[in-house]
Amino acid sequence: MDPWNNSKRSPIENCSNEFEDNFLPEMTKLPDSEKYLAILEEKLNKIKSNPNVIEQLTKKREECLNELLNRSEYIHSDDLVLDEPVESTAIMRTILPQKQALTQGEIVELLKYERLENSDADSPQEKTNDT
Repeated sequence: MDPWNNSKRSPIENCSNEFEDNFLPEMTKLPDSEKYLAILEEKLNKIKSNPNVIEQLTKKREECLNELLNRSEYIHSDDLVLDEPVESTAIMRTILPQKQALTQGEIVELLKYERLENSDADSPQEKTNDT
């Protein structure tokens, strides 16, 4: 660039009124993307074809809740402060405010309530199956 501007063209003429980037994403596939997609589709088909997936997930959830409630280290622990605030994400507070505990003591009550709610929901099914 000439400081004394001896050129006959103005600096405005030298500028282009376009962006360097056109802001369109360039989609280039990775070499193994087809293989990866095939593996994912295979896994999805296995899950879809298995009718017991929901039952397995429900059983696993119940096992985890029972383990959490029956853990002896928390029952006999003196260092658990029930009034200690619990950190929860803003998203979860927005989506499910009724299931977000503010203190450690509320977590225990929420789990007990959820366990009772699930056992009440299971009992009518058991009665109809027995008859």
